[in-house]
Amino acid sequence: MSKVTPTISWTAPSSITYGTALSATQLDASSTVAGTFAYTPASGTVLTAGAHTLSVTLTPTDTTDYTTATTTVSLTVNQATPAISWTAPSAITYGTALSATQLDASSTVAGTFVYTPASGQY
Repeated sequence: MSKVTPTISWTAPSSITYGTALSATQLDASSTVAGTFAYTPASGTVLTAGAHTLSVTLTPTDTTDYTTATTTVSLTVNQATPAISWTAPSAITYGTALSATQLDASSTVAGTFVYTPASGQY
């Protein structure tokens, strides 16, 4: 008697934004056969922005009658928008050039700031 390969149902999850850890929202495969699901990458993983393939393997509880089964889905991870902090600078006297004192925005993401008007402008 040959073993039956169970069917796994798993709809491709909606896109997520970088920084969102994988959870049961994305890792929600099901089957009519009882068993254990093992996901790759695992729950809690934070993926880079871009297209990714998620995989799941079902190990049936009844290994006498059923074989393991594996399937995949695609997930898109969108780029995150960095938060910028910039407190309104104090007033300056007409004719005073803009400098790092006024142009001092910050972010938790490394990068370069481009100001308009630029430093040195009046």
